[in-house]
Amino acid sequence: MLLGKLVAGGVDFRVESTTHALKRMEEREVGHDAVISTLQELSCKIMAYNDTGEEIAVIDQEHDLAVIVEVRMNKVVIITVIDRADIYLKDGTMLEKIA
Repeated sequence: MLLGKLVAGGVDFRVESTTHALKRMEEREVGHDAVISTLQELSCKIMAYNDTGEEIAVIDQEHDLAVIVEVRMNKVVIITVIDRADIYLKDGTMLEKIA
């Protein structure tokens, strides 16, 4: 499902969500706007992750939120959303913290 878009390095990126992420957002009462806002803080680094195959944990400590994404083919795909910033990361997941 398309949630919005980001611009990184002059390139438009679609922000899409998996069904799993949508379910977690609903369960955890995390709105689409909060997730998009968190990802916008990372927009300066999105290009570097495009098509790397890496999962990225974007930690927003101010809003106590973690968004796990993969960036591929100019799409930011939201894998899951966690309603706390203190999370366990599986091996190989990249970590990006924002304020």
